[in-house]
Amino acid sequence: MATSKNTPNKRTQAERRARRERLARRAGLVVLALALAAAWTWQRTLPLERVAVVGAVHAPADEVAALANVTPDSVALFSLSPALIADRAQRHPWVEAASARRMPNGTLRIAVEERRPVVLVLDGNGRPSHFLDAEGFAMPASGATPALYDVPVMHDAPPYHAVQPVESAGLRSLLAALATADPAELALVSEVDWGRQVTVWTTPAGGHGSVQVRLGQRDQARQLRALRAFWDQSVLPRPETPFEVVDLRFDGQVVTREGEPPAADSTARGGGGDAPPAASAST
Repeated sequence: MATSKNTPNKRTQAERRARRERLARRAGLVVLALALAAAWTWQRTLPLERVAVVGAVHAPADEVAALANVTPDSVALFSLSPALIADRAQRHPWVEAASARRMPNGTLRIAVEERRPVVLVLDGNGRPSHFLDAEGFAMPASGATPALYDVPVMHDAPPYHAVQPVESAGLRSLLAALATADPAELALVSEVDWGRQVTVWTTPAGGHGSVQVRLGQRDQARQLRALRAFWDQSVLPRPETPFEVVDLRFDGQVVTREGEPPAADSTARGGGGDAPPAASAST
């Protein structure tokens, strides 16, 4: 009999406990819904308080922020599109890549990655005009101190364009080759004359003056490797021989023109004498 009396009580207690649990779940859902509504309202109304640009060295932060085209306290932060803001920031000539984040403190954070110069272009008066990167995009030299970059100088390059890379596929190939050259190869290149005939002038070293090196319109990476090998094997061991021209336009061959040893007071860039030059070829 005792067992039969306790059974209804246990059932009643279980029903009450289940009811309380259902009420607690419903209350939790209501609280969660209210919290989500409050967060949604906060997010929609949080104003843009400031624009922060990080990663910019040569691109002035105020110029990048101006390209974003947003004004603090005039727009809700989370109404802004990060992808659109990043695309606008990348219009700066020094900016290669950009990303944007909307921070909960009201800050729009724009992170930029700048382009790396490969050559410094000189104007017709020999003054710094602009840099070119590995893809042929131009960056104004006024945005950086040229001494910060130990890169070759270039003459007769195409005119500056703020948003388009150089059109010449041959020039883009040369820039890519310089960007990927190892330090020993790059150290040989002092100047580049760009025109119908691509000419590189070497850095004076090992008793030699600057040597004229002729390159082709393509495959310049291979030609730079060949230049370094020829320099180490044939030029440095012969400091008494003035090399006037090294021609690397022919596959598997290095064609050279040598001159007489210069006079003591010779100041010519190529270091050659007045006697007729001798030509030689090596494979």
